[in-house]
Amino acid sequence: MKEEMEFFKIDLVALLGVMDPNAEDELEVKLTLREKLHTFLMDPQYSRAALYWSFADMLAIVVSIILLVAESVPSASVYFETPEISDVYYFLYSTEILVNGFFTVDFLLKLVSWPKPWLFFKSPLNFLDFMAILPFYMEIIAMMTSSGNSAGGKFVVLRICRTSRVVRIFRFARHSKELLVVMKVVSGASKEFAMLAMLIMVFVLLFGTLLYYSEMGYDSGYNSIPLGCWWAIVTVTTVGYGDLAPQSTIGRLIGSIAVVLGIVILALPMTVIVSKFNESYGDVKRTTEREQLKNVRAHAIANGAIF
Repeated sequence: MKEEMEFFKIDLVALLGVMDPNAEDELEVKLTLREKLHTFLMDPQYSRAALYWSFADMLAIVVSIILLVAESVPSASVYFETPEISDVYYFLYSTEILVNGFFTVDFLLKLVSWPKPWLFFKSPLNFLDFMAILPFYMEIIAMMTSSGNSAGGKFVVLRICRTSRVVRIFRFARHSKELLVVMKVVSGASKEFAMLAMLIMVFVLLFGTLLYYSEMGYDSGYNSIPLGCWWAIVTVTTVGYGDLAPQSTIGRLIGSIAVVLGIVILALPMTVIVSKFNESYGDVKRTTEREQLKNVRAHAIANGAIF
């Protein structure tokens, strides 16, 4: 649409004014302080300060992920655990506190400014924001409340908390319209993905069980049905690690059938999923374009371009 309008030299702002000349009255409603704060946090184009806040959020996410990755490197992990080695520990810990403090302030401001706070966690992105800051405070509580007798439990809690910090990367979804579009499209095709998951689950249980009983008496590693299901998952997804392989004639026959049917099971629903994906993607893109046109007209009226 944009290319056609540029080709025919159509003024977008003027066109919007002709299409909806009465929309100016809707824009004269003054925003409350709470609504301004909500717009400031959710729309980087609202003001220059909102843009800087968005950049700060992205920088905090990048720093947080870098710290998470660096903590897993053996040569660097000592700086995260042993303060006696150097002052780097205090710098890294202070950086972690600063990043989590920013995430906490951002989360609380969004909660306070949300139009209906009791529906705040209905949004998946808001729930991910909460999960991004929760591990930090759980880790502090675990370290403060643990005693010498519960050291093992403390390390389990710390490991879970540190692992769950990886959800912070999903905060990038707020700053990527394309990623938000993909998430909406995947949500729109949930029935098709559920159908594919059901087919794979039936396939895995069936062939995992058949292979387990066909390999009884052979030293092939299929000691239980869950191991047979693991082999079936690797087979249906065409990965083929090679860690397990049938030894009996019947087992190899079942394996051959599983390989062929696995390709069919993945191929048939995929055409339906791709078609639904394209349909949902087109709907979301059209909705996004209408919202962008509405925002363009709003800015044009605010700047006096449309009378």
